[in-house]
Amino acid sequence: MKSKIYFNMFFLLLLTAIFPACEEDLSEIAAINAPTNLMLTASVMQDGSGLVNFDASAEGAMVYHYYLGVSAGERPVVSSDGNLDYAYRSSGDYTVNVVAYGPGGAATNATTEISVEVTYEPPTDLVAILTGGSSRNWLWDKAEPGHLGVGPLADDGGNPVGEPIWYMAQPFEKESEGCLYNDVMTFSLNGDNTISYTLNNQGITYFNRGEVNAELGAAVPDADRCYDYETSGSSSVGFFESDSGIPTTTDISFTIGNNGFVSYFLGSNTYEIISYSEDEIYLRTIQTDDGGAQFAWYQRLIAEDAEDGDPVVEYEEVWADEFNTDGAPNADNWTYDLGTGDNGWGNGEAQFYTDRAENVYVDNGTLKIVAKRENYNGTQFTSTRLKTEDKFEFTYGKIEVRAKLPNGGGTWPAIWMLGADYQTNTWPACGEMDIMEHVGNNQNVVQAAIHTPSSFGDTENKASTTVNGVSDDFHVYELEWTADALKFSVDGNNFYTYEPEVKDASTYPFNKDFFLILNVAIGGALGGEIDNTFTEGVMEVDYVRVYQQK
Repeated sequence: MKSKIYFNMFFLLLLTAIFPACEEDLSEIAAINAPTNLMLTASVMQDGSGLVNFDASAEGAMVYHYYLGVSAGERPVVSSDGNLDYAYRSSGDYTVNVVAYGPGGAATNATTEISVEVTYEPPTDLVAILTGGSSRNWLWDKAEPGHLGVGPLADDGGNPVGEPIWYMAQPFEKESEGCLYNDVMTFSLNGDNTISYTLNNQGITYFNRGEVNAELGAAVPDADRCYDYETSGSSSVGFFESDSGIPTTTDISFTIGNNGFVSYFLGSNTYEIISYSEDEIYLRTIQTDDGGAQFAWYQRLIAEDAEDGDPVVEYEEVWADEFNTDGAPNADNWTYDLGTGDNGWGNGEAQFYTDRAENVYVDNGTLKIVAKRENYNGTQFTSTRLKTEDKFEFTYGKIEVRAKLPNGGGTWPAIWMLGADYQTNTWPACGEMDIMEHVGNNQNVVQAAIHTPSSFGDTENKASTTVNGVSDDFHVYELEWTADALKFSVDGNNFYTYEPEVKDASTYPFNKDFFLILNVAIGGALGGEIDNTFTEGVMEVDYVRVYQQK
């Protein structure tokens, strides 16, 4: 590839504004300078996929606009950091221009010429299946044995293997990891017939232990685990003919630009398609560890719109509180837990729960639960715990609660459910479903959790997700509870599914009546240290709605 860089600098005029004032010095607006030292590089993949990676950098640049040379009058492709990948669909020579913008619109541009050879066009049926004709979501086919597996590239005789003979994951085996199965992988067909890919994993990525140190600089863990790792934004996908020598049935591979990957971080962005059908894709990727050893990893995905082949469930509202009447909460819907319970409600919490108007009231269309620092009945804090016990109890349904959470170290608001038989079938045997828990000491991270006789307290059955502005804006916290699964979402985005294969009554209590609880705790096992400056925190609830299948 030949690359020739041309630089053109566009400088804005120096603006000077002079404003008269009685015997005062004249004011002057400082110069607005264009970005400087703009560098542009282009790396063309030589596999016939047409994929090119561009990287631009300039001092003082705030955003970069790329003109890719594919058509006259084309709209720019915007990159916030200067990095962009693009899959050209036709061979040819292209003139690419990047404009770096600084404050006030001051700009600098650079141009590079590239030669691209496209030798492979993916089958039309594969494109239609991957993208659904526009955009299609893919999930782990977690119910299938071997949805994740690993094997050698070749046997002792040097013959290609092509099978995960070393390890095959069992159905739902990775459920307890808390992040892998939550990932949504989306392939989209663009207007120029290119394909792009996004990985939505709420910023939490499941890492192979052998990649942790090289990618994150962290100590190598004992096993694979989840790490905070941002994957937002889309990447181009370039297809090419497979040449790995490992047996395959399609001879089709693809590379995801910007070092993108399919959910599980293995340090690779190139995947062979072993097979594909209307609703399933079976992939293989090659991992090379720090010592140079290579492993063939296998991943099986299923289309979200075909997962388990289940029909769409239709719901109807069966119970709700919209909090439209000012004053005390509706006594037909709610009752209270009062006092400090046993050992701070079993968690060492610091608050005294009351039913006073100072701690709970409805005003201007929302319920307010107020946690306060005050001396009351021998405690330093007060709050409220509302519940629907003996008012509304139910089995299965979809629960939606739109709420804005309190701020402050030590606050611990929760939206949750408890088994209605808890007085005779004591916790954890009665079961607990935590739709939302938030800790003020870990702002903007919300958690869902399950407590059962087999895992309770610091349960392994939990997951968290980052929700920006939980204390500034309302968000919808949701649980879809069926006989087969518990699915937790925020604003319609699923981030945790509890779907055990075995639902033995002695360890699976989620097939009987439960009731709802809304509360704000202070301190305790999860709330942690209480900020010395904390005086008051409010959880506002816009509505609570329960739906059941028609």
